[in-house]
Amino acid sequence: MPNGEMRIVGKNTRVMYIIAAALVFVLGIFVRKQVIWYVSREWTLFFEEWIRRLSEDGFRALADDFYDYAPMYMYLLFVPAQFGAKGILVMKMVNICFDFLLAVAGAAIVYVSKKSEFLTTLAFSVLWLAPTVISDSSMWGQCDGIYASFILISLLFVMMDRSRLSCIALGIAFAFKLQTVFIFPVVILLWLYKRIKTQHLLYVPLIYILSIIPVWIAGRPLSELLGIYSFQKEEYSMRLSLKFPNIYYIIGETYNIDIYTTAGQFFAIAVLLVFMVAIVQKCMKTKLTPEFILLISYTSMLLVLYFMPEMHERYGYVAEAIGMLLVLFKWKRFWVPMVQILCTYVCYSYYYNFDQPKILPYYVLSLFMLGVLIYMVYETFSYEAPADALVPCEKNDRDKETVAAS
Repeated sequence: MPNGEMRIVGKNTRVMYIIAAALVFVLGIFVRKQVIWYVSREWTLFFEEWIRRLSEDGFRALADDFYDYAPMYMYLLFVPAQFGAKGILVMKMVNICFDFLLAVAGAAIVYVSKKSEFLTTLAFSVLWLAPTVISDSSMWGQCDGIYASFILISLLFVMMDRSRLSCIALGIAFAFKLQTVFIFPVVILLWLYKRIKTQHLLYVPLIYILSIIPVWIAGRPLSELLGIYSFQKEEYSMRLSLKFPNIYYIIGETYNIDIYTTAGQFFAIAVLLVFMVAIVQKCMKTKLTPEFILLISYTSMLLVLYFMPEMHERYGYVAEAIGMLLVLFKWKRFWVPMVQILCTYVCYSYYYNFDQPKILPYYVLSLFMLGVLIYMVYETFSYEAPADALVPCEKNDRDKETVAAS
């Protein structure tokens, strides 16, 4: 027999989920509070100086080339620039706001896909409490949660058949971080299958151009602003892998750099091309359901990260977030984000403790990631959409036919 009503909430489980999400939020804040004063090397070498320049010289400081981040993030740094010694705290608090947006966007994807309040609450919880999410923003002081949250929002709007809004969100993500390009193969696939309209893709470059206009007016040359992402790449061309546990730690990340760098880039593109051609073939038999879109997104990004040279440990951020969401569609995948987050967090810890001996060699972590990659390729190509599954565009067409018939 049922156990009857619960105290406080009675039979209203929605109230219980709201309370649970609120408690998770508060606990996540407390965890972040414990690490927020950590001073990373990035702060000492870069962010502190950038904020000092913005504080002393104001907006006109952006006319100089002392920074290599996109102007969109530099605009956000004006906020901590007003707080002096507490600038590091405020900068991290800005990043934490996007942690919250990331968790909400992930929860919305699950709700749109599964219509389950329990799974929606769980999605919010795992993203908000993920060790790498907390560490990236609150300890390291990085802004990966910003572009990642807008990528999830873009995928959410695709699942809702809102092409324009999806491309606007994608454009905002690209205006913050070059690593948004890792999701572009999926965008092309969605365009091929008419889930994204051609004219809406123009929002991506348009938003980036609009984002650099204020800095251009301030005096920084337009050629530098248009090429700022290429300058970032040149700055980090020194090893085959920059702490992301991929194939180059198996073959040796410092061997034959001049040869393997360009060859590896073409090889990674070729692998991705073969994967996407096979996915196009798969899509002829399987609907582009929300789960399948997430599977393709995760696997394609992991392929790029594993075979492309010069990948940082933080570049797997979006894939990790999507991996956590995929568990809520199929529980037996639970080990996938666990292994990836473990590998990533070990790499983070090596950054935080760069002068300490490594407990696990990078090549061991690379083998773990290879296992994840092989499994997720299998999961992607073995996926079969439920017979009664309706993708948003089909649902809209059916609704229109119903209205027309009536």
